Amino acid sequence: MIRRFRHAPPSLLGVALVPLLALAACSPAPEEGFEEEAPAATAADADTGAGTAIETETAQAEIGDTPDAAAPPADMPGETPCDTEAVQSLIGTQGSETVYAKAVQDSGAKSHRALGPNDMATMDFRPDRLNIDLDANGKITGFRCG
Repeated sequence: MIRRFRHAPPSLLGVALVPLLALAACSPAPEEGFEEEAPAATAADADTGAGTAIETETAQAEIGDTPDAAAPPADMPGETPCDTEAVQSLIGTQGSETVYAKAVQDSGAKSHRALGPNDMATMDFRPDRLNIDLDANGKITGFRCG
């Protein structure tokens, strides 16, 4: 005995295709002409545009500059230094507004934010801000600038 399969009615196919087409319309279209560069694995791998050490030394020799002659200024104009080394002694202490104020003063930062393990933070980089990392109990675990 031979079994024959029936074809689905066209209206059923149309009903099945509508959700598929709707989902296809929601997918983002690839942007032409734009390729995102993969991030550098480490800071040493990042291309700063300065060239290799040999290229830099050769260029300085050609124009007569020595590495010591073109030393950058210690502070950028308008930026406040943020020194995390100066506040390392506060790691392990219980966080409080008094401790945060001392950390800001000792580090030279203009502002601070205390971040617990589940706190959300904006990704903006502010070199004059001291980030105070806290554990679940509110004890200071570390400091970062930015």
